[in-house]
Amino acid sequence: MDQGETSRLLAETTVIRKAVRSARLQVRPDGTLRVVAPPSFDVRGFLQRNAAWIEKRRRVLDSLAAEGRGKEEMLLLHGNFYRRVPGTRFTVDEARKTVAYPSAPALRRNLSQLLKEEIRDRLEAYPDLARNWSGRTTVRLQRTRWGSCSVRGNLNFNLRIVALPKPLREYVIVHEAAHLQELNHSERFWRLVSRSYPEHRAAEAELRRYWVIIERNRVWSELAKV
Repeated sequence: MDQGETSRLLAETTVIRKAVRSARLQVRPDGTLRVVAPPSFDVRGFLQRNAAWIEKRRRVLDSLAAEGRGKEEMLLLHGNFYRRVPGTRFTVDEARKTVAYPSAPALRRNLSQLLKEEIRDRLEAYPDLARNWSGRTTVRLQRTRWGSCSVRGNLNFNLRIVALPKPLREYVIVHEAAHLQELNHSERFWRLVSRSYPEHRAAEAELRRYWVIIERNRVWSELAKV
């Protein structure tokens, strides 16, 4: 690798200096790099040595994101891409595949309300998982996980879920509801999930694909800043 290529990689890298024993390299879903390394570590040389692996990993991510290529300026909602048009209130036109809204904060509020209503409805459909449940449900826009369940039985869902097709939205809700019975990912937990959602392995793979697409979508990036 020549110096120009190495410099380009370095420019695409976020370097975090910490008192760690060895350096760690991550290729993020958007293709940028993150290196955690000791204070005096040679990051440039590290990138040179791992250039082939970086390129291979980027090709994998590009493949996962293929469905969203060229649609980064469109809103991904319920598994479909919608053109954004001006509007005084939030409306979705399925025929024209457009979404109207007055502002980014308004869009975020309306998407959050859509998801909250669906979560409440779907939790009622799984009494075996959510029996005697009295916890809270919150929706936040997160950058690391689809959802979580606290030891007190409070369920937290990522607003990004509203971007997913219905079967995947259903899976995330089932997954988190199962945590009301089993907080870890033990064999018992996966048995609980399988009873309500037998295709959970395929769903997990699809969630990884959609995560990359959403990470590269500019509309969702804008919503994260609101």
